[in-house]
Amino acid sequence: MNRSFHAACEAAVEAWSVPAMAIGTAVGEDVSVVALGCEPGTRFRAASITKPFTALLACGLLDLDATTGVWPDDVRVRHLLSHTSGFDCELPDGDLARLGAGDAALGAAIAELPTVRRFVGVDEIWSYANTGYWLAGHLAALRADTSYENALSTRVLRPMGLEGTSFDEPDLTGTGIGAAEGPYPRARRPSGGLVSNVTDLVRFGKRLLDEPAITEMRRPYGKPIGGVYGLGLFGERVGGVEVWGHSGSYGGFQSQLLLVPDAGAVFAGLTNSATGAKALYDVEQAFFDAVLGARRLVPSFVELPDTQLAAYAGRYANSDADAEIRAESDGLVLAVDGEELFLRPVAENRFQVPDGPHVRERIDFPRDGLVRLGSRLAARVP
Repeated sequence: MNRSFHAACEAAVEAWSVPAMAIGTAVGEDVSVVALGCEPGTRFRAASITKPFTALLACGLLDLDATTGVWPDDVRVRHLLSHTSGFDCELPDGDLARLGAGDAALGAAIAELPTVRRFVGVDEIWSYANTGYWLAGHLAALRADTSYENALSTRVLRPMGLEGTSFDEPDLTGTGIGAAEGPYPRARRPSGGLVSNVTDLVRFGKRLLDEPAITEMRRPYGKPIGGVYGLGLFGERVGGVEVWGHSGSYGGFQSQLLLVPDAGAVFAGLTNSATGAKALYDVEQAFFDAVLGARRLVPSFVELPDTQLAAYAGRYANSDADAEIRAESDGLVLAVDGEELFLRPVAENRFQVPDGPHVRERIDFPRDGLVRLGSRLAARVP
């Protein structure tokens, strides 16, 4: 990458007050790293970038059309990996740390999955579900006759030479809203427990492009807001070219992994900030500009009648959010976690924050009585 890309990284860190950010890119055989506020090999929480690792493991061990033995038989392994099971994202109490750090933690979480709320049937509405990834990781571990961690290490991390990627603690602490101290709950690991550095993530991305499983992982199974989802990978188009990847957010760390198969290009970004995703978005735009000569399109805002806005108002809840939505002139106000966000419509049932610290964050209403708060379904309640 050139000097202008490095300057874009510096500007993003300053604009979003990110203490440390590491960016790794590969275009063909040209690999480069930009590290600001840290060393190039610094290990961050990769968070949900763990999901494509788990998906790759599951694709190598499991029949994607097999039932789970835990949820109803219409739910197959592919539904777990594509977030199309219809089940909620978390256990009802959301606290997996209570299950301990021993080898039995993941199994204990799986034993509670029958208590998870189901919003819709399979393949009806895409809704992000960490619960499905815990179950997929558990099933892969059972098939390998070992722990999830050992199965991933033996079948993915070691063969790919990912020496800086593990379930250890990161070299930095997370910062900002939601920053969390202490170890990542062991039962959550298949959905987001990995720690890594950008060199390893770029290597993983390059190796993933050559994996036979990438064909299935890139097959669109669900439709989140603004794109598609395969198995462990979000898909979008930038300048008419397919881009696949996964973001991550946990405990004051935010991350991104992107693959551009047609260009043989990989982007990896790691930050230790709750605003890191905003900084990474700016850097990703510079990456796309350099590789594709194009950037992500910014949707235009539209006008909706007051009666339609009013129809979306109400209280909605899922396992980890209780939100109040009210109609106001030109848009909706979302009140959640003690904060109010104003969103303007970009389509008949889709809304986006226009500016400020939550710029580009989105909600949509895929069906009457349901809202997706970013990526997670919530149902209207009295």
